[in-house]
Amino acid sequence: MSVDGTDAAPGRRALVLLNAGSRRGDTAADAVITALGEAGLETVRIDLREPGDIADALGRHRDTVDRVVVCGGDGTMNAALPAVLDGSLPMGVIPLGTANDFARSIGIPMDITAACRVAAADRVRRIDVGTINDRYFLNVAHIGLAVEVARRSDARSKQRLGSLAYPAAAWSAFRTRRTFVAHIRGEDGAWRRLRAIQVSVGNGRFYGGGIPVAEDAAIDDARLDLYALPAGKWHALVAMIPALRRGRMRSHREILTLSGAAFEIRTHRPKTVSVDGEEAFRTPVRLGVLPAALPVLAPAA
Repeated sequence: MSVDGTDAAPGRRALVLLNAGSRRGDTAADAVITALGEAGLETVRIDLREPGDIADALGRHRDTVDRVVVCGGDGTMNAALPAVLDGSLPMGVIPLGTANDFARSIGIPMDITAACRVAAADRVRRIDVGTINDRYFLNVAHIGLAVEVARRSDARSKQRLGSLAYPAAAWSAFRTRRTFVAHIRGEDGAWRRLRAIQVSVGNGRFYGGGIPVAEDAAIDDARLDLYALPAGKWHALVAMIPALRRGRMRSHREILTLSGAAFEIRTHRPKTVSVDGEEAFRTPVRLGVLPAALPVLAPAA
């Protein structure tokens, strides 16, 4: 762990958490610090090496900074979330990962200098935080096909192919897709049963490098959006792809879509659940939403 910066009074000073292991983390670190300084912020830089670095850094510096700037991909944002929520400081986001879907959901520019200007401004937007069992999440939780896609989009392919790693992995996973029986309960208390290849629940708007969870999904609407892809012949599933890419799942009667503040998902056999791109649980799971729980530094609406 390395720390840059000198002691200063609180205000206009950022704790900068840098994940050097993210796709652009090692090459962009100095540019981030320079751009934040040019935008008027003093910085305390922490290079993340271990999971405990985030909570440790916030514990040591929260009284001398007025914001936390997290630099990395969606996994880094998820890892920082518990400590940031506990610290009650607004969070800035510098997208240095492959998909950067959380940054997309709150309108952060992909350009580093532009993102740093947003993080240095004082426009705070309160957004929702998802919950799954005893963990928080920002973007989406997946069961089924999307989990396999994430497995096949390994770190090496992300570094080599960037966002193209996801379509390549998706095609490979689709060809060997497996079905499972899912039981899904919405906030109305009713259970739905279907044989599926994927169930996804989104708090944010995007996943997979810019695919909407739902056409009208937003990260501050106090609800989760769920869709379940049914098992079927490959040509029927291929026909759904245009709707999936635009978030228009409701246009297909075969796709189960639900919206609400709480869901429960059970499967006949335990299935892996990925959360913001990281495998975290096995079914059954309960999901909920904490409205307006996280202050983020975001562009003007």
